[in-house]
Amino acid sequence: MKYTTFVGSLTDAEHPAGIYILESDADTGDFRLVRTVDAGANPSYMALTRDCTRLYTVTGRPGFGGKGHNGGLAAYRVDGDNLTPINCVPTGHTVPCYLALSPDERTLVWAEYSHATAGFADLAEDGSISARRQMVQHVGDGPNKPRQDKAHAHCSEVTPDSRYQLVVDLGIDQIKAYDFVNRSDGMKECPKVTINTFPPGAGPRHVVFQKNGRIMYVIFELYNLVAGYRYTGESFEYVETRALIADPALNRDCKASAVKLSEDGTQLFCSNRDCSMRARDTITVFNTDPDTGRMEFLAETPVGGSFPRDFEFMPGGKFLLVGLKRNDQIASFAYDRATGRFDLVKKMDGFHRTLYFRFKTQGAKA
Repeated sequence: MKYTTFVGSLTDAEHPAGIYILESDADTGDFRLVRTVDAGANPSYMALTRDCTRLYTVTGRPGFGGKGHNGGLAAYRVDGDNLTPINCVPTGHTVPCYLALSPDERTLVWAEYSHATAGFADLAEDGSISARRQMVQHVGDGPNKPRQDKAHAHCSEVTPDSRYQLVVDLGIDQIKAYDFVNRSDGMKECPKVTINTFPPGAGPRHVVFQKNGRIMYVIFELYNLVAGYRYTGESFEYVETRALIADPALNRDCKASAVKLSEDGTQLFCSNRDCSMRARDTITVFNTDPDTGRMEFLAETPVGGSFPRDFEFMPGGKFLLVGLKRNDQIASFAYDRATGRFDLVKKMDGFHRTLYFRFKTQGAKA
């Protein structure tokens, strides 16, 4: 089966078209470029509605402000394998680094790294983004300098029960929880739900929830760790932490990035980026227990390129797409569930600093 695939990326003057549209074959792992879309500066992160009729991206627009203050959110109608703009709104400061939809798909939540801001914007019936927004700004720092020189909001997600908006802050080793039910009154922190992550200096980056809504996994960029937490609806209970790279000597030069779950929730995937350029760019796989959150190391596989900042499985889970940011490449891999190993299927040049993938699954065909 072939699927339309939206790929977000970082842009510059020579590469202004930030969204690549692919046709991906979930039966063979093949993919091809269909077209590119100019979606403003750095449309790296995206959110796609379940019916695949609306796509939302982070963006930067000159009309929003000067350098460092031109960030915003954009809405598109999905027309086949093309995108039709609906509207865009400013968020202030730099382009957000993360974007997600609430469970009811009526609200966008976002995080912005440089100034440690995070917020939400409600959506209208036609899919447009409200110009009214609520936001907070974190302050503080952490022990792991210079990366924790100040607060750095890196991810924002709404809990599956829609009670809290979580903001993962790499700079202050916290996952702050805000009251999402009463968000019309502003973003108010719920201290009993906020997580003070450990060890200090590990730098939480992203989170992912099991479909049952009871288990959350947190990936830590600076110490290359992943931790499980049990969500009760009133608090988060720590389960355990696992290392992504077995050799501690190699941890120093690696920085973890994305964390994903298999479609059935029984396997967890974490990507590792080698900052030393010694080809320690890998994906680590754990078998997981969706009820307890326990993790069991299965495998760590090189991806044959540099800086796998993000990745996503094609529908069906047989093949994986990886953005090799420093190589300006996208690669596909066949996946063996039993061994946790990945084998290269195809690698293609010409994709500038790709980051994020979304598959149009509604209606199946591209």
